[in-house]
Amino acid sequence: MSVEVIDKADDLAPVLDAWRRLAAARGNAFVTPEWYLAALKALHGSAVPAVAVMRGSDGEVRGILPLVDCPSKSGSRLLSFPGTRFADIFHPVAEQHDEVEVAAAVAPVLARHVGARCRLDLGRVGVGAGWWRELAQAWPDRLTVVPQPEDALPYVALEGLDWQEYLASRSGQFRNQVKRKRRSLERDHEVRVRRSDTAEEVTSDLDTLFKLHDARWDDRPGVSSIARAEARQLHREFAAAAHERGWLRLYLLEVDGVAAAAWYGWYVGDRFSYYQAGFEPAWSRYSVGFLLLAETVREAIAEGAAEYDLLVGDEAFKARFATGERLGTSVLLAPPISRSRLAATAKRVARSGVRALPQSARERIRGLRHRVRSSG
Repeated sequence: MSVEVIDKADDLAPVLDAWRRLAAARGNAFVTPEWYLAALKALHGSAVPAVAVMRGSDGEVRGILPLVDCPSKSGSRLLSFPGTRFADIFHPVAEQHDEVEVAAAVAPVLARHVGARCRLDLGRVGVGAGWWRELAQAWPDRLTVVPQPEDALPYVALEGLDWQEYLASRSGQFRNQVKRKRRSLERDHEVRVRRSDTAEEVTSDLDTLFKLHDARWDDRPGVSSIARAEARQLHREFAAAAHERGWLRLYLLEVDGVAAAAWYGWYVGDRFSYYQAGFEPAWSRYSVGFLLLAETVREAIAEGAAEYDLLVGDEAFKARFATGERLGTSVLLAPPISRSRLAATAKRVARSGVRALPQSARERIRGLRHRVRSSG
Protein backbone atom coordinates (compact mmCIF):
# COMPACT_ATOMS: atom_id res chain seq x y z
CA MET A 1 0.00 0.00 0.00
CA SER A 2 1.01 3.65 -0.26
CA VAL A 3 -0.01 6.81 1.61
CA GLU A 4 0.11 10.42 0.50
CA VAL A 5 -0.93 13.62 2.26
CA ILE A 6 -2.71 16.22 0.15
CA ASP A 7 -2.25 19.74 1.52
CA LYS A 8 -3.81 21.88 -1.23
CA ALA A 9 -7.55 22.03 -1.92
CA ASP A 10 -6.94 22.20 -5.67
CA ASP A 11 -5.09 18.86 -5.51
CA LEU A 12 -8.08 16.99 -4.06
CA ALA A 13 -9.88 16.60 -7.40
CA PRO A 14 -8.33 13.20 -8.37
CA VAL A 15 -9.60 11.52 -5.18
CA LEU A 16 -13.05 13.11 -4.89
CA ASP A 17 -14.98 10.37 -6.70
CA ALA A 18 -13.45 7.56 -4.61
CA TRP A 19 -13.84 9.66 -1.45
CA ARG A 20 -17.52 10.29 -2.19
CA ARG A 21 -18.18 6.64 -3.00
CA LEU A 22 -16.60 5.36 0.23
CA ALA A 23 -18.36 8.00 2.35
CA ALA A 24 -21.75 7.26 0.79
CA ALA A 25 -21.28 3.55 1.43
CA ARG A 26 -21.03 4.39 5.14
CA GLY A 27 -24.07 6.69 4.99
CA ASN A 28 -22.21 9.45 6.83
CA ALA A 29 -22.53 12.98 5.43
CA PHE A 30 -19.88 14.30 7.85
CA VAL A 31 -17.08 12.43 6.08
CA THR A 32 -18.12 13.34 2.52
CA PRO A 33 -15.99 15.73 0.45
CA GLU A 34 -19.03 18.01 0.27
CA TRP A 35 -19.02 18.47 4.06
CA TYR A 36 -15.23 18.80 4.09
CA LEU A 37 -15.12 21.54 1.45
CA ALA A 38 -18.12 23.40 2.90
CA ALA A 39 -16.54 23.42 6.38
CA LEU A 40 -13.13 24.37 5.01
CA LYS A 41 -14.69 27.41 3.33
CA ALA A 42 -17.11 28.46 6.06
CA LEU A 43 -15.17 27.62 9.23
CA HIS A 44 -11.49 27.08 8.55
CA GLY A 45 -10.39 30.01 6.43
CA SER A 46 -6.84 30.01 7.83
CA ALA A 47 -6.42 26.23 7.79
CA VAL A 48 -4.96 24.04 5.05
CA PRO A 49 -5.93 20.49 4.07
CA ALA A 50 -4.13 17.53 5.60
CA VAL A 51 -5.95 14.74 3.76
CA ALA A 52 -4.19 11.39 4.13
CA VAL A 53 -5.01 8.99 1.29
CA MET A 54 -4.17 5.27 1.47
CA ARG A 55 -4.06 3.28 -1.75
CA GLY A 56 -3.84 -0.46 -2.23
CA SER A 57 -1.26 -2.24 -4.39
CA ASP A 58 -3.57 -1.77 -7.37
CA GLY A 59 -3.50 2.00 -6.92
CA GLU A 60 -7.15 2.19 -5.87
CA VAL A 61 -8.10 4.39 -2.90
CA ARG A 62 -8.89 2.20 0.11
CA GLY A 63 -9.14 4.83 2.80
CA ILE A 64 -8.95 8.53 3.52
CA LEU A 65 -8.48 10.45 6.75
CA PRO A 66 -9.77 13.94 5.82
CA LEU A 67 -8.24 16.37 8.32
CA VAL A 68 -7.47 20.07 8.33
CA ASP A 69 -4.25 21.60 9.66
CA CYS A 70 -5.30 24.48 11.89
CA PRO A 71 -2.95 27.24 13.10
CA SER A 72 -2.57 27.62 16.85
CA LYS A 73 -1.69 30.70 18.90
CA SER A 74 0.86 28.63 20.78
CA GLY A 75 2.60 27.63 17.56
CA SER A 76 1.82 23.93 18.01
CA ARG A 77 0.04 22.00 15.24
CA LEU A 78 -3.57 20.95 15.55
CA LEU A 79 -5.14 18.49 13.13
CA SER A 80 -8.88 17.98 13.19
CA PHE A 81 -11.82 16.75 11.19
CA PRO A 82 -13.55 19.82 9.70
CA GLY A 83 -16.54 21.28 11.51
CA THR A 84 -16.28 19.08 14.60
CA ARG A 85 -18.49 21.49 16.61
CA PHE A 86 -21.34 21.03 14.17
CA ALA A 87 -21.00 17.35 13.27
CA ASP A 88 -22.14 14.24 15.08
CA ILE A 89 -19.73 11.39 14.29
CA PHE A 90 -16.44 10.88 12.45
CA HIS A 91 -14.39 7.93 11.22
CA PRO A 92 -11.95 7.23 8.37
CA VAL A 93 -13.51 7.24 4.93
CA ALA A 94 -13.19 3.52 4.36
CA GLU A 95 -15.10 0.29 4.68
CA GLN A 96 -15.61 -0.38 8.36
CA HIS A 97 -13.36 -3.45 8.38
CA ASP A 98 -10.51 -1.34 6.92
CA GLU A 99 -10.62 1.47 9.50
CA VAL A 100 -7.89 0.17 11.81
CA GLU A 101 -5.55 -0.59 8.92
CA VAL A 102 -6.10 2.87 7.46
CA ALA A 103 -5.36 4.53 10.81
CA ALA A 104 -2.17 2.49 11.29
CA ALA A 105 -0.94 3.30 7.79
CA VAL A 106 -1.59 7.04 7.75
CA ALA A 107 -0.36 7.87 11.28
CA PRO A 108 3.42 7.86 10.60
CA VAL A 109 2.99 9.61 7.26
CA LEU A 110 0.88 12.38 8.77
CA ALA A 111 3.39 12.72 11.62
CA ARG A 112 6.24 13.24 9.16
CA HIS A 113 4.15 15.76 7.26
CA VAL A 114 3.13 17.99 10.19
CA GLY A 115 5.55 16.96 12.91
CA ALA A 116 5.10 14.34 15.59
CA ARG A 117 4.51 16.89 18.38
CA CYS A 118 0.97 17.85 17.45
CA ARG A 119 -2.59 17.35 18.66
CA LEU A 120 -5.43 15.65 16.86
CA ASP A 121 -9.03 16.68 17.56
CA LEU A 122 -11.11 13.79 16.23
CA GLY A 123 -14.47 15.20 17.25
CA ARG A 124 -17.02 12.56 18.22
CA VAL A 125 -16.11 8.97 17.37
CA GLY A 126 -17.72 5.59 17.97
CA VAL A 127 -16.99 4.36 21.51
CA GLY A 128 -16.34 0.80 20.38
CA ALA A 129 -14.31 1.68 17.27
CA GLY A 130 -10.68 0.63 17.30
CA TRP A 131 -9.29 2.99 14.66
CA TRP A 132 -8.74 6.03 16.88
CA ARG A 133 -6.89 3.97 19.46
CA GLU A 134 -4.75 2.52 16.67
CA LEU A 135 -4.06 6.03 15.37
CA ALA A 136 -2.76 7.03 18.81
CA GLN A 137 -0.63 3.89 19.10
CA ALA A 138 0.84 4.14 15.58
CA TRP A 139 1.78 7.81 15.93
CA PRO A 140 5.53 8.25 16.57
CA ASP A 141 6.16 8.60 20.33
CA ARG A 142 2.50 7.67 20.76
CA LEU A 143 -0.28 10.05 21.66
CA THR A 144 -2.42 9.93 24.75
CA VAL A 145 -6.15 9.42 24.24
CA VAL A 146 -8.28 11.93 26.14
CA PRO A 147 -11.94 10.90 25.64
CA GLN A 148 -14.92 12.84 26.97
CA PRO A 149 -18.15 11.44 28.48
CA GLU A 150 -20.28 9.34 26.17
CA ASP A 151 -23.15 10.67 24.07
CA ALA A 152 -26.16 8.75 22.77
CA LEU A 153 -26.82 8.58 19.02
CA PRO A 154 -30.32 7.10 18.66
CA TYR A 155 -31.59 5.62 15.41
CA VAL A 156 -34.56 3.83 13.87
CA ALA A 157 -33.87 0.49 12.16
CA LEU A 158 -36.10 0.48 9.08
CA GLU A 159 -34.88 -2.37 6.92
CA GLY A 160 -37.75 -4.71 6.07
CA LEU A 161 -40.40 -2.49 7.69
CA ASP A 162 -43.32 -0.72 6.11
CA TRP A 163 -45.00 2.31 7.70
CA GLN A 164 -47.78 0.34 9.37
CA GLU A 165 -45.31 -2.14 10.84
CA TYR A 166 -43.23 0.72 12.23
CA LEU A 167 -46.32 2.32 13.78
CA ALA A 168 -47.28 -1.01 15.30
CA SER A 169 -43.88 -1.09 17.05
CA ARG A 170 -44.58 2.24 18.79
CA SER A 171 -46.72 2.93 21.83
CA GLY A 172 -50.47 3.35 21.59
CA GLN A 173 -50.07 6.99 22.60
CA PHE A 174 -47.59 7.52 19.74
CA ARG A 175 -49.93 5.96 17.17
CA ASN A 176 -52.92 7.91 18.42
CA GLN A 177 -51.03 11.19 18.34
CA VAL A 178 -49.86 10.65 14.75
CA LYS A 179 -53.40 9.97 13.58
CA ARG A 180 -55.42 12.26 15.84
CA LYS A 181 -53.23 15.36 15.58
CA ARG A 182 -53.00 15.06 11.79
CA ARG A 183 -56.79 14.62 11.45
CA SER A 184 -57.42 17.58 13.72
CA LEU A 185 -55.06 19.82 11.78
CA GLU A 186 -56.47 18.77 8.41
CA ARG A 187 -60.03 19.23 9.63
CA ASP A 188 -59.44 22.85 10.54
CA HIS A 189 -56.87 23.89 7.93
CA GLU A 190 -55.35 23.23 4.54
CA VAL A 191 -52.20 21.16 5.15
CA ARG A 192 -49.36 20.33 2.80
CA VAL A 193 -45.96 18.69 3.32
CA ARG A 194 -43.49 19.47 0.56
CA ARG A 195 -39.82 18.84 -0.12
CA SER A 196 -37.44 21.45 -1.53
CA ASP A 197 -36.82 20.54 -5.16
CA THR A 198 -34.96 23.42 -6.78
CA ALA A 199 -31.83 25.35 -5.82
CA GLU A 200 -33.97 28.45 -5.33
CA GLU A 201 -36.32 26.57 -2.99
CA VAL A 202 -33.36 25.22 -1.03
CA THR A 203 -32.06 28.73 -0.38
CA SER A 204 -35.46 30.09 0.60
CA ASP A 205 -36.55 27.06 2.61
CA LEU A 206 -33.28 26.97 4.55
CA ASP A 207 -33.91 30.56 5.65
CA THR A 208 -37.39 29.46 6.73
CA LEU A 209 -35.85 26.61 8.72
CA PHE A 210 -33.53 29.03 10.52
CA LYS A 211 -36.44 31.35 11.30
CA LEU A 212 -38.61 28.55 12.67
CA HIS A 213 -35.68 27.09 14.55
CA ASP A 214 -35.09 30.43 16.25
CA ALA A 215 -38.79 30.64 17.14
CA ARG A 216 -38.64 27.19 18.71
CA TRP A 217 -35.59 28.12 20.82
CA ASP A 218 -36.70 31.59 21.93
CA ASP A 219 -38.19 30.37 25.19
CA ARG A 220 -35.62 27.64 25.89
CA PRO A 221 -32.52 28.10 28.08
CA GLY A 222 -30.12 26.07 25.94
CA VAL A 223 -28.34 26.94 22.72
CA SER A 224 -28.93 25.48 19.29
CA SER A 225 -26.15 24.01 17.16
CA ILE A 226 -27.18 26.23 14.24
CA ALA A 227 -27.67 29.48 16.14
CA ARG A 228 -24.29 30.95 15.18
CA ALA A 229 -23.76 32.78 11.89
CA GLU A 230 -20.78 30.58 10.98
CA ALA A 231 -22.88 27.45 11.45
CA ARG A 232 -25.57 28.80 9.13
CA GLN A 233 -22.99 29.64 6.50
CA LEU A 234 -21.65 26.09 6.76
CA HIS A 235 -25.12 24.65 6.21
CA ARG A 236 -25.88 26.98 3.33
CA GLU A 237 -22.70 25.73 1.63
CA PHE A 238 -23.32 22.08 2.47
CA ALA A 239 -27.05 22.09 1.67
CA ALA A 240 -26.35 23.50 -1.80
CA ALA A 241 -23.72 20.82 -2.48
CA ALA A 242 -25.90 18.05 -1.01
CA HIS A 243 -28.81 19.17 -3.20
CA GLU A 244 -26.62 18.81 -6.31
CA ARG A 245 -25.79 15.24 -5.25
CA GLY A 246 -29.42 14.35 -4.54
CA TRP A 247 -28.71 13.88 -0.82
CA LEU A 248 -30.51 16.87 0.66
CA ARG A 249 -33.83 16.37 2.39
CA LEU A 250 -35.50 19.63 3.39
CA TYR A 251 -39.20 19.44 4.24
CA LEU A 252 -41.75 22.09 5.15
CA LEU A 253 -45.15 21.47 6.72
CA GLU A 254 -47.37 24.29 5.48
CA VAL A 255 -50.66 25.25 7.09
CA ASP A 256 -52.94 27.46 5.00
CA GLY A 257 -49.97 28.19 2.72
CA VAL A 258 -47.59 29.27 5.52
CA ALA A 259 -44.71 27.18 6.90
CA ALA A 260 -45.51 25.92 10.39
CA ALA A 261 -42.62 23.44 10.72
CA ALA A 262 -39.40 22.63 8.88
CA TRP A 263 -37.09 19.59 8.90
CA TYR A 264 -33.49 19.49 7.62
CA GLY A 265 -31.40 16.40 6.96
CA TRP A 266 -30.10 14.17 4.18
CA TYR A 267 -30.25 10.73 2.60
CA VAL A 268 -26.74 9.40 1.99
CA GLY A 269 -26.16 5.77 1.07
CA ASP A 270 -28.88 3.80 2.82
CA ARG A 271 -29.12 6.18 5.80
CA PHE A 272 -31.75 8.90 6.22
CA SER A 273 -30.47 11.43 8.78
CA TYR A 274 -32.30 14.07 10.81
CA TYR A 275 -30.09 17.06 11.63
CA GLN A 276 -32.30 19.93 12.77
CA ALA A 277 -35.87 21.17 12.75
CA GLY A 278 -37.98 24.13 13.75
CA PHE A 279 -41.62 25.00 14.22
CA GLU A 280 -43.86 27.96 14.89
CA PRO A 281 -44.88 27.85 18.58
CA ALA A 282 -48.32 29.21 17.69
CA TRP A 283 -49.06 25.80 16.12
CA SER A 284 -47.67 23.74 18.99
CA ARG A 285 -51.11 22.52 20.12
CA TYR A 286 -51.23 20.53 16.89
CA SER A 287 -47.71 19.13 17.54
CA VAL A 288 -46.60 20.20 14.06
CA GLY A 289 -42.95 19.40 14.78
CA PHE A 290 -43.82 15.87 15.86
CA LEU A 291 -46.11 15.40 12.84
CA LEU A 292 -43.41 16.48 10.40
CA LEU A 293 -40.83 14.23 12.06
CA ALA A 294 -43.22 11.29 11.75
CA GLU A 295 -43.84 12.19 8.11
CA THR A 296 -40.09 12.08 7.39
CA VAL A 297 -39.87 8.59 8.90
CA ARG A 298 -42.65 7.58 6.51
CA GLU A 299 -40.70 9.19 3.64
CA ALA A 300 -37.52 7.34 4.65
CA ILE A 301 -39.38 4.03 4.56
CA ALA A 302 -40.91 4.88 1.17
CA GLU A 303 -37.45 5.68 -0.22
CA GLY A 304 -36.08 2.34 0.97
CA ALA A 305 -33.72 3.61 3.67
CA ALA A 306 -32.28 0.94 5.95
CA GLU A 307 -31.93 3.38 8.84
CA TYR A 308 -33.31 6.68 10.08
CA ASP A 309 -30.46 8.30 12.03
CA LEU A 310 -31.59 10.73 14.75
CA LEU A 311 -27.95 11.74 15.30
CA VAL A 312 -26.59 12.88 18.64
CA GLY A 313 -28.89 13.71 21.54
CA ASP A 314 -30.87 11.98 24.27
CA GLU A 315 -33.94 14.19 23.98
CA ALA A 316 -37.22 12.57 24.98
CA PHE A 317 -38.81 13.13 21.56
CA LYS A 318 -36.02 11.11 19.91
CA ALA A 319 -36.54 8.25 22.33
CA ARG A 320 -40.18 8.04 21.20
CA PHE A 321 -39.06 7.30 17.63
CA ALA A 322 -35.83 5.34 18.19
CA THR A 323 -35.45 1.57 18.13
CA GLY A 324 -31.79 1.57 19.19
CA GLU A 325 -28.78 3.74 19.91
CA ARG A 326 -25.03 3.91 19.41
CA LEU A 327 -22.57 5.60 21.74
CA GLY A 328 -20.06 8.27 20.77
CA THR A 329 -17.33 10.12 22.64
CA SER A 330 -15.33 13.20 21.73
CA VAL A 331 -11.62 12.37 21.55
CA LEU A 332 -8.47 14.45 21.63
CA LEU A 333 -5.10 12.83 20.93
CA ALA A 334 -2.24 14.74 22.55
CA PRO A 335 1.39 14.21 23.61
CA PRO A 336 1.60 12.53 27.03
CA ILE A 337 2.74 15.74 28.74
CA SER A 338 1.02 18.78 27.30
CA ARG A 339 -1.22 21.67 28.29
CA SER A 340 -3.82 20.37 25.83
CA ARG A 341 -4.03 17.03 27.57
CA LEU A 342 -4.43 18.70 30.98
CA ALA A 343 -7.11 21.06 29.65
CA ALA A 344 -9.00 18.23 27.95
CA THR A 345 -8.85 16.12 31.11
CA ALA A 346 -10.23 19.01 33.15
CA LYS A 347 -13.00 19.48 30.60
CA ARG A 348 -13.90 15.80 30.83
CA VAL A 349 -14.14 16.01 34.63
CA ALA A 350 -16.28 19.17 34.40
CA ARG A 351 -18.64 17.62 31.83
CA SER A 352 -19.03 14.52 33.99
CA GLY A 353 -19.98 16.74 36.92
CA VAL A 354 -22.50 18.70 34.89
CA ARG A 355 -24.12 15.52 33.59
CA ALA A 356 -24.74 14.40 37.15
CA LEU A 357 -26.97 17.45 37.69
CA PRO A 358 -30.74 17.47 37.06
CA GLN A 359 -31.89 18.30 33.52
CA SER A 360 -33.17 21.77 34.54
CA ALA A 361 -29.79 22.68 36.04
CA ARG A 362 -27.93 21.46 32.94
CA GLU A 363 -30.14 23.63 30.74
CA ARG A 364 -29.47 26.70 32.90
CA ILE A 365 -25.72 26.10 32.65
CA ARG A 366 -25.95 25.76 28.84
CA GLY A 367 -27.93 28.99 28.68
CA LEU A 368 -25.39 30.83 30.85
CA ARG A 369 -22.52 29.51 28.71
CA HIS A 370 -24.31 30.75 25.57
CA ARG A 371 -24.85 34.21 27.05
CA VAL A 372 -21.18 34.44 28.06
CA ARG A 373 -20.02 33.45 24.59
CA SER A 374 -22.46 35.87 22.93
CA SER A 375 -21.19 38.75 25.06
CA GLY A 376 -17.59 38.02 24.02
